[in-house]
Amino acid sequence: MEIRVNLVLIALLSLAWLGLRAQTPSRITSEAAAGHLAQLEDTCAQDKADPQALVELTNAYLEIGYPALAVLALRAAQPVLLEEPAVAHQLARAYEQGGRLLDALATADLALDRCSRVLGAAHLDTELPTFACSERTLSKLDTHKSALERMVRWGIVDPRVDPRAQRAYDLALRRARIAIGDFGVPASVP
Repeated sequence: MEIRVNLVLIALLSLAWLGLRAQTPSRITSEAAAGHLAQLEDTCAQDKADPQALVELTNAYLEIGYPALAVLALRAAQPVLLEEPAVAHQLARAYEQGGRLLDALATADLALDRCSRVLGAAHLDTELPTFACSERTLSKLDTHKSALERMVRWGIVDPRVDPRAQRAYDLALRRARIAIGDFGVPASVP
């Protein structure tokens, strides 16, 4: 009998502890930023075929620190949009911020290959893909992929808390600066 009473008391204390630890969800952003975010969401919902609107929305999610929302928005988009290198880059960034480095690396590699195909096939007699890609986008994708490769090779589990992640970006940006020459323009992390 005493064991049953102890188990009931432990269960009640556990429920009380869980009740005290329960929290209401925190607000995503301030009121002003929420209005801008709502506007981006509306724009993206009205024109589901606009890759630029999707990139802006996911960039806003990533800036406020919600990579899961960015992944959700990207995965809910039309599949043809995910073929765009800029959109795939956003997916790779969201995976990275969410701690899914292998998925981020695979997505960044795919985006880089697609962008390379667009730029490399321009002077050939082969059918040119319709993706929007420029040399600037290619450089950004290459830098991101290089940093991701280093992070995976170094065994980084969570790039949000591991200081080696910033070192991987520093090394990737150094390589990019050497390749194009430093014109006094500060490089930014993608």
